Amino acid sequence: MKHYTISSLSNKIKQNEIDWHHIPALHIDTYPWFEQGSKQTTVVKLAASPTHLYMQIVAQDNHSYAIQTQLNHMLICEDSCVEFFFSPSGELDSDYINIEVNCCGTLHIAYGPNRDKRAFISLESASKISCLTSISSPIKLEQAQDNSWQVELVIPFKVIEELTSKAVNLKTWFGNFYRCGGRIEPQYAVWNTIDVPQPDYHRPEYFGKLVFED
Repeated sequence: MKHYTISSLSNKIKQNEIDWHHIPALHIDTYPWFEQGSKQTTVVKLAASPTHLYMQIVAQDNHSYAIQTQLNHMLICEDSCVEFFFSPSGELDSDYINIEVNCCGTLHIAYGPNRDKRAFISLESASKISCLTSISSPIKLEQAQDNSWQVELVIPFKVIEELTSKAVNLKTWFGNFYRCGGRIEPQYAVWNTIDVPQPDYHRPEYFGKLVFED
């Protein structure tokens, strides 16, 4: 099981004040289902204040693609996308949240015990999440100059509690990170390896450990 420490931030820090260069990175660089094509770099960094979770995603992408613009659309995972699945209770094999974001910043967020039983975030709760992207348009088709994209999310812990109806554990989570989607050379990479024959990200038994810095 891989481990990652979520860096501690001041409660008064603003999103544009975070020095991401000093936040340790994790790499989505394991390809359980690799067949062919290029393996593109995906780096994620996490930090937390007492009230908010901060996440930065930097993805190498030679074929950036996104057409979904609707919150919680089921096909966001087919766009150029990064996903973060985690158990905010701090208990392994408990109900988990999946946060999926495409390269243009469209979100899919849900909570439940498995793939089939999911409660989706409301528009009201999702509106409290800040999302900054390096791509300014709501959709993105592949272009010859494609190289990479970046997304930064700021998620209030209260939004997580609104979705789960439970207090967030600010000591330990279990979770995994995934890269997926795109029409050309689709990426199916994970942070903590998943040992199943076909791509399947709803596998909380393969979550790694996330520890909040004291």
